[in-house]
Amino acid sequence: IIPVILGESSKALDVSKKLFHAGFFVSAIRPPTVPGNTARLRVSLQSEHTNEQLKAFCKTLKNAL
Repeated sequence: IIPVILGESSKALDVSKKLFHAGFFVSAIRPPTVPGNTARLRVSLQSEHTNEQLKAFCKTLKNAL
C-alpha cells in the first residue's frame, strides 16, 4: 500500500474520481480516518500487475494531479 498524501479532501476525491474513470480503483482516504489536511489516495499494488499497467497508472496519476 502506497499513500499519496494530497492534503485537501476535495483534491483526494477529485483525483480518485479521475483515476476511476480511467479504469483504476484508488480510494480517497479522508478525515476523520486520517488527521485533518492529510487526505490521501490509497494505492494498492499486487504482484499480478504488469509493467504496462503500472506505467499507465503512473501516467494517469500524473495527469490527474
